[in-house]
Amino acid sequence: MDLSVQQTRELRDVARRGEPGYLRVKALALLNLAAGQSVSAVARLLWVSRQSVYEWQSRFHANGVAGLRVASGRGRKGTADLREIEHYLRRSPRQFGLNQTRWSLAALARVVPSLQGFSAFGVQKALRRAGYRYKRGQPYLHSPDPAYAEKKGLWTKP
Repeated sequence: MDLSVQQTRELRDVARRGEPGYLRVKALALLNLAAGQSVSAVARLLWVSRQSVYEWQSRFHANGVAGLRVASGRGRKGTADLREIEHYLRRSPRQFGLNQTRWSLAALARVVPSLQGFSAFGVQKALRRAGYRYKRGQPYLHSPDPAYAEKKGLWTKP
């Protein structure tokens, strides 16, 4: 694989500081090819298939570093209905027969139809895609002091 000085400089820069990280791997693969390594050796070194290395090479020649980026719309599509999640989140769990006042990840997985069978982490990822952050409720502890209730009575209003 023959690279111009500009292409080599560009790939070295991406290999050092490329974001996201998969760009660094692809740039290193192409630099190794340019250094005379075989496609099989590069693929073995980076734990990828030879076909992947060939694809990176052809996409780099066609579009430069921009061709190494993963195209939008690739990958498995989410099965969770984001509007449905929001519909359930805006209501109390008690409206759906649960004896709790706050949603838990497990409760959402049980109640929301499009989240049926999801793990807790899967529900959390779906919430993130819908624009929500999950924060587990913490028990409210006034004080570890056993005499706290007595002391509290001294400064609180009846």
